[in-house]
Amino acid sequence: MSTVVRLLTRQFNGTQAVLNYLGGTIVATLEMAKKNGGPGLIAEVLPQAPVLTISVFGPLTIRRGNTELGSNDLGGPKPRQVLEILLLNFGSAVSKTRIMDLLWGDNHPSVALPTLESYVSVLRRHLQPGTGRSGPLRTVTGGYAIDRSLVDLDLNRFDTLTKQASQADAPAALALLTEALEIASAPLLGDELLPAWAEEERALHAARVSLARVQAAETALAVGDVAKAITWGGAAAKEDPLNERAWTALILGLERNGEKTEALRAYDRCRRVMDEELGCAPSPVLKEAHARLLTSTAAAQGPAEARPSIRVVAESRDAAPQLTKQETERLRILIVDDHTTFSDLLAGALDREPDLKSVGAAKSVESAVTMFRELQPDVVIMDLYLTDGSGLKAAEHILSEASEARIVMLTGNPSQDALREAASMGICGFLPKDGALGVMLDTLRHAHPGNMIVHPALVAGLGGAAGSLPEPAGM
Repeated sequence: MSTVVRLLTRQFNGTQAVLNYLGGTIVATLEMAKKNGGPGLIAEVLPQAPVLTISVFGPLTIRRGNTELGSNDLGGPKPRQVLEILLLNFGSAVSKTRIMDLLWGDNHPSVALPTLESYVSVLRRHLQPGTGRSGPLRTVTGGYAIDRSLVDLDLNRFDTLTKQASQADAPAALALLTEALEIASAPLLGDELLPAWAEEERALHAARVSLARVQAAETALAVGDVAKAITWGGAAAKEDPLNERAWTALILGLERNGEKTEALRAYDRCRRVMDEELGCAPSPVLKEAHARLLTSTAAAQGPAEARPSIRVVAESRDAAPQLTKQETERLRILIVDDHTTFSDLLAGALDREPDLKSVGAAKSVESAVTMFRELQPDVVIMDLYLTDGSGLKAAEHILSEASEARIVMLTGNPSQDALREAASMGICGFLPKDGALGVMLDTLRHAHPGNMIVHPALVAGLGGAAGSLPEPAGM
């Protein structure tokens, strides 16, 4: 669609109809001829359907009509992060200074402002082609904002549903909270592992989801849906063992469902956690439930002499746990990175995959070699820069002992020499550390000695020098 504004004016019966078409937005203005002191101006804005449907739970996905865009289709990591920052501030203006601080921290490049503006231009070409500044990504005074009327965002729907639930009666609130929790079933910004601002937003959102789970469990208990009370109460207690409201919903749900033994076990776990972490006892409500459970359980068991004897068998420390078939088929991944937050987030992402599993995290060259010997992982994913040296040095030690080892290297700024050295020693892949999580996971799955995978973004960053590098594979 041309960006030129088309203005059509028709005259009829003393009424002037002005039809303004601008970037997919139609505004109709009727100006009645002023006669005998009649009305002057009547304006009507036609309702607009969302131009984009965006999901920030799990991998970032964007639907524009029949076109679907992923996290790799937005011009690179930094433009993608600009969009994510604006989406997390949905409908509110974010200043350019604030965005630059989030992108670069205290290390703004000298051309930070024009670079940010170029990122926004790239985003607009992908999100709203042909509409310039009139699409969902708006320029406001000193910054940018997402037009709420043109975007259907899953995070916004979650927030809206939870707010509506707080004002509804119990049956309606349960339905609203159920829908909200289904929307937020995947982690926020699941593709974005590295930036500190993403970690902070995930932590804040996780607290909101946990609160919604507790509210849903309590509401389910109030309307008699004990199955949902048990499910959500158990999930909330597992996520935050110090949340006494979650334990209460879980234990009361188990009691009402007739699962008295499980309710007693849950109470015991709650009591131990509260004592060890907070130095306090459970609430009076839980103590009363515990007393009821003990009384009813004792009555059901009958006289002591009728109870079967219990034989305690000492567990052998040498006995290895029996793994299920699914666990034995999962790729075992060793993470080597001196950034604890990144390692923890990546480990969580790996463990959520049905075919991948984190087996440990090392922080240095020495610990990487030691842990590889002890754990014998299927794949190693390693940062190029470690506290005590280069990841290439650790890879060299590992490959000298196990030439078939599969190692994928992460970095934000590799040199031509580093890429050449990696290829010569048999490293399987080189990826940007701030790249998309999905690409990282797929590379781990397909890493194979003798077939080095280099992400195009890293090759492009080397400019003309890339001609002498090994040819990228699998991307």
